[in-house]
Amino acid sequence: MRYLAPDYVYTPAGLQAGMAVGIADDGQISEVVPRSAEMPVTDPLPGIALLPGFVNTHSHVFQRALRGHTHRPLSRQDTFWSWRRAMYAEAGRLNPDLLYASALRTYREMLAAGYTTVGEFHYVHHQADGTPYANPNAMSEAVLQAGREVGLRMVLLMTAYAQSGFGQPPERDQRRFCDASVEAYLARVEDLRVAGVPVGVAPHSVRAVPESWLRAIAEYSRAYGLPLHVHADEQMAEIEQTQAACGCTPIELLDRCGALHALTTVVHATHANATEIALLARSGCTVCVCPTTEGDLGDGIAPYAELLSAGIPLAIGADSNTRLDPLEELRWAEYTARMRYQRRRVLVADELAAPGPYLLAAGTKRGASALGLVAGEISPGQPADLVALDLHHLSLAGWNASDIVDVLFFGASAEVFVGTWVQGRKVS
Repeated sequence: MRYLAPDYVYTPAGLQAGMAVGIADDGQISEVVPRSAEMPVTDPLPGIALLPGFVNTHSHVFQRALRGHTHRPLSRQDTFWSWRRAMYAEAGRLNPDLLYASALRTYREMLAAGYTTVGEFHYVHHQADGTPYANPNAMSEAVLQAGREVGLRMVLLMTAYAQSGFGQPPERDQRRFCDASVEAYLARVEDLRVAGVPVGVAPHSVRAVPESWLRAIAEYSRAYGLPLHVHADEQMAEIEQTQAACGCTPIELLDRCGALHALTTVVHATHANATEIALLARSGCTVCVCPTTEGDLGDGIAPYAELLSAGIPLAIGADSNTRLDPLEELRWAEYTARMRYQRRRVLVADELAAPGPYLLAAGTKRGASALGLVAGEISPGQPADLVALDLHHLSLAGWNASDIVDVLFFGASAEVFVGTWVQGRKVS
């Protein structure tokens, strides 16, 4: 047993002073108890508050290389679709070594920003012409190796891709994303699952896989209790194409194919309508919003108030990793919601609450739950995934115990984090 002894610990009961966090040899939190003179404190942390580590529920790690490089004109009127061409070019140059090096740098940046867990929505699978590597999971293993080396907790969301659109063959730049059949895709997932890799299944979108794939992937997810993540309703063009091809919206199509259940996370849901929101609520799904990427790409603003009113849990993702700062990600969620609804305090647990506690839960335990993990709180039985908050940082000046998380989310950046632990091991 070792003890971390900060000035404060943020537990499910709120910010508490004079507590110590006991960590067992397996990296689990064994107890959170008042400090005493007899306690063998191994790690005194003066001037520090410990928070649960943040969860980046949705990441495309290779897209970090695009940061800042896609803002020059790419077409007469740039949208998500013109940006996508630049993204394809970046994906096209990768091999396992380059992907590993890129992931290594980016995952270190995540840890320094306070993220302790990532859901890696991984879809650069094969060689540039679509031919599998001799090891069909070579690209997956490059990403996993980078995560292991830096000490980041990972769930590899293995992405299924088959077509460029409804009934359309893949474009040349998409071939390396695609498997020859859903059986070939699931065989690669199964190889990782039986090897003990934390995995989930991830049909890229309803446009990218046929309905037969969606049904097979959903069945596999249910059979093994694996998280299922999918992009949906990010773009109006996507919705219009789905309605034209299938006579329904993307989330309605997911429901038709049995892909909505308690381990399903819909990424974005930016343009979800009332019918779709009701389907998500009935099925117990989570929505992962990615505000900095949605802002970067001009996607729109999610229907936050309607999602909360329906009781749908929200998680966050850095997506294209255009910024790696969970405080900024969550602040953008609340601020863009305020702009959409023209009122303050949208993301709250109830109408008399402040946003900070809700935002912290969205960035921690709700993201962990979306990835099928029990994590995101500082309490016994949880993994010791922790971040150290520098209480003397200038951006936190004036904080008090009653509003520390609001001061954090609305006045600070990830620069206030000065240490990160994953499974009890200090990694940043």
